[in-house]
Amino acid sequence: MEELKKACAALKDRNIDFALLSSHENITYVSGYDAPVQIGAANDFAGGFPLQLVLINVNEENGKLIVADMNSKLAINQSKLGDPIIFSIFGHFSPIDADLNYKNCIKSVMINSGLKYGHPTLGVEFETLPSILLNLFLDEFKNVNIVSAQSALENARRIKTSGEIKLLRRTAYIADVAQQVLLDFANNFNNNSEFEIWVKVQQKIMEEVSNVVPIVGELVTGSRTSIVAPGGPIKRKVEIGDMGIMDISIRVDGYWSDCTNVVVFGSEPNKEQKKYFKASKDGFEAAVEMLRPGVRCCDVEAAIRNAFERNGFKITHYSGHQIGTTVNEKPRIVPYDKSIVESGMVFCFEPGVYSGPSGCIGARLEKMVLVTDSGAEILNKFPWGIEI
Repeated sequence: MEELKKACAALKDRNIDFALLSSHENITYVSGYDAPVQIGAANDFAGGFPLQLVLINVNEENGKLIVADMNSKLAINQSKLGDPIIFSIFGHFSPIDADLNYKNCIKSVMINSGLKYGHPTLGVEFETLPSILLNLFLDEFKNVNIVSAQSALENARRIKTSGEIKLLRRTAYIADVAQQVLLDFANNFNNNSEFEIWVKVQQKIMEEVSNVVPIVGELVTGSRTSIVAPGGPIKRKVEIGDMGIMDISIRVDGYWSDCTNVVVFGSEPNKEQKKYFKASKDGFEAAVEMLRPGVRCCDVEAAIRNAFERNGFKITHYSGHQIGTTVNEKPRIVPYDKSIVESGMVFCFEPGVYSGPSGCIGARLEKMVLVTDSGAEILNKFPWGIEI
């Protein structure tokens, strides 16, 4: 598995012998298992600790997926690391000590992998590692040197593999389906509410995927488009001539999309609406034109800033980011990020302009863009909601 090999190479560069991964994004990356986001009853049964982990033996380039019994069927079907190791978290007819099961399972896997011998270095994700495991390490594995694996994994995930690009193309297509729903509501105005639009968007996504998938984002209309991220949808009827912005992220098979479009409901855009749309569009196109191997992320940001200034606007928020097993990956399109763009990266550009709290106009456009040796390839096919 190419992703696991890349992760092992990045960990080995930092002299890490083993790595215990606890974040959704890195577990998915190295195992192919679409690690479920833990909410509701699953979170209650587990006491808040991760329901899945991966232990990597860096030198042998292999890993073991460890999952709660409630997720075992999905893990068995999806894991590229062989059969998962399973622990129980809840007993329906007799009590189970979930914490003890969890701790003993991890302890056993670590001992069997050789972590009791010598003085190995174990990389962990301190951001998501539960304290129950940190205490286990301090009590039972005093010979182990514990360090952060976060930067190594970020580096491994920076350039997408061919398999990842295929998955990102798939989720970009699902985002196209979602954005088409917004376009249909704008073109066939029926005084719908923001809630009605959002529900239909979610329905179309799940019908296309044939599954319930995580969907996050924002739908705002009317005067609420004039500020950054006011939150929505809300209980509001859309009025004819309103602008609407939908920024939506969808997780399919462990990989995310992130796309934004702007529309005018039930009428042709007026002069001011076109002005804001043009600035955002020019910013997006400037970023795509600049994007190629060898340029810096801050150079791409500067191209967007210059496009805004030509249209009489200033940048009000960051302009983009990479995407993969998380929505918002590094590097990012900000003036202080001097990271070098490389072939195989996938960025989302999202230049936005807003009239402010006293206005009623805003525009933000975003699509997923793959860096190739010859330039940029826009992965999304949905049309912008305004033509100029």
